[in-house]
Amino acid sequence: MRRLALMVVALLSLTGCSLLNGADEQPRDTGQTVVRVGVMQVIDTAPFYLALSKGYFRDEDLDVRITPTKSGTDSLPLLAGDHIDIGFGNWATLFQAQANGTGDYRVLADGSQGAPHVQIVATRPDSGIHGPQDLAGRTVSSNAPNDIPLLALKAVLQADGVDPASVKTPIVHHADTPAALAGKEVDAAIQLEPFITMARRQIGAVPVVDLYGPGPAHDLPIAGYFALDKFAQRHPRVVEGFRRALGRGAADARDVVAVQRILPTFVAGVSPDIAREVAIPVFPTSVSRDRLQRVADLMLTYGQLKTGLDVGHLIG
Repeated sequence: MRRLALMVVALLSLTGCSLLNGADEQPRDTGQTVVRVGVMQVIDTAPFYLALSKGYFRDEDLDVRITPTKSGTDSLPLLAGDHIDIGFGNWATLFQAQANGTGDYRVLADGSQGAPHVQIVATRPDSGIHGPQDLAGRTVSSNAPNDIPLLALKAVLQADGVDPASVKTPIVHHADTPAALAGKEVDAAIQLEPFITMARRQIGAVPVVDLYGPGPAHDLPIAGYFALDKFAQRHPRVVEGFRRALGRGAADARDVVAVQRILPTFVAGVSPDIAREVAIPVFPTSVSRDRLQRVADLMLTYGQLKTGLDVGHLIG
C-alpha cells in the first residue's frame, strides 16, 4: 500500500497563521475548508488515518492538514497558540486542563477505548518484575504526566495493595520505550501498540500489567479529539463534518484487517508483519457522557482532580 500523502506541519516551524480565522468558513481555492489537526501516530488514531485515506474528510469539504504530536499534552499549547484547530489526546490530560482553567474545551469525538492487552506495563525478561507488587520502588515510564495509562496504573497498583506514590514515573514517549527498556533507563514502561509488539520483537519485552484488562480500569476510555469551545461555536459545519468523517473511519476500523493495513502507512518502523500482531483497541463511533464521566471520577479518586468535573459540559 502506498503511504498516505500527508501534509505535515513541523512543530518547530509553526506559524501563527489561522486558516480558519474569522466568523465565517469560506473555502479555499480547492473548494474545501482547511482544518489543522494535531494527531499522534499510534494505533488509537487508525480511524482518523482510515478516514483520511478513503477521502471521508474530502467528502465533507474538509482539507485536513496534520501536525504530528507525541502526546495530548502537545495539543494544548498548539490549540492555545492557534497553530492547530483540532487536537487529539488522552482524556485525563484534557479534563485536567479544563479543571485548571488552561482553556475552555469541546469534546468533538471519541477516539479509542481500552481493551485487554492494548496498553500494558512491559519490562525486560531479566528485570525480576512479574506483576504489580514488584513495581514498588521501581521506575515505570509514562508518555505524559498524569495521563490515562498512568491513571489506570494507579488504580491497578492500589487494588493490588501497592502505594502508587512508591513508583517513579519518568516521561519517555511511546516510540522511545523499546530503547529505554533495552538500555535499562527504566525498569518498566507503559506501552501501547505498535510499540508493545516492537519491544517484544526487539528485546523480548514481557507484559506484567494489563492496564485495561479485568480490574478497576477495565475498558476505560483512552483518548479522543477536541477543540477550543470558541472554535466549535464559530465553525459548527467543520465540527459536524469532522465528526461524520471520523465516525465513518471508526466504523471501518471494526475490520481488523483494515487497521492492520493502514498502520504501516503512518507509524514509522511498522512492517506489515508487526501490524498483523498488534492488539487493537475499541474504536467508538459516538461520544458517551457516561463513559467519559468514569474517567473524571477516577481522576478525582486518585487526586488528579481537586473537585468533581461534569464532562457533560464539554460535550456539544
